[in-house]
Amino acid sequence: MAAVGCAVTLWVTNTGSAPNPTTRAAATVTVPPPTGTTVSPVSPVSPVSPVGPGRSIPRELVVPALGIDLAVGQLGLQANHQVQVPTTAHTVGWFRLGPTPGQVGSAVILGHVDSYRGPGVFFELKTLAVGAPIEVRRADGSVMEFRVTRVVEYPKSNFPDALVYGSSSGRYLNLVTCGGTFDHATGSYESNIVVFSRLVGVTGTGTVTK
Repeated sequence: MAAVGCAVTLWVTNTGSAPNPTTRAAATVTVPPPTGTTVSPVSPVSPVSPVGPGRSIPRELVVPALGIDLAVGQLGLQANHQVQVPTTAHTVGWFRLGPTPGQVGSAVILGHVDSYRGPGVFFELKTLAVGAPIEVRRADGSVMEFRVTRVVEYPKSNFPDALVYGSSSGRYLNLVTCGGTFDHATGSYESNIVVFSRLVGVTGTGTVTK
């Protein structure tokens, strides 16, 4: 029996430092409607300095509310220009052609929602509340501290590539998995869940402080 988990499949048409992917995705887990709507913004926190950390590879993702504390792999492009996905349902990967978490722009970490064997690492991602903390520990010893600003389900036919992967003046981390109704005929799912978060502080070697 083939796996039917979260295959977040992205067709990338621009493979430069600021990729502009065109996304198609397969997902699981029915998410209650309505979808595609934003949640109230996170409560204000102390501003961070505009002078921020440079590029450093993410090593560990921590999402306390979901009990996630995992090593972070790296994801690039397949030969057909589709973005790679984690090799198992219990690992996550950072899209290495974009910013590292903490840099200016939108860093993206992808994970599976499930497989035919059961729930995956991002099975409960859609339940994260606005304001929930997310940490990324980087190779330089710094810890990037983010807060969730919204959680949105997007139909795969209307995925906002530029919003999730594109350039921006802020420092963001977006977690992506699958969601929506499972289509048994195609063995795939109809939407993506995206958790948007923004940098609120850095500990360790970084130059941004709370």
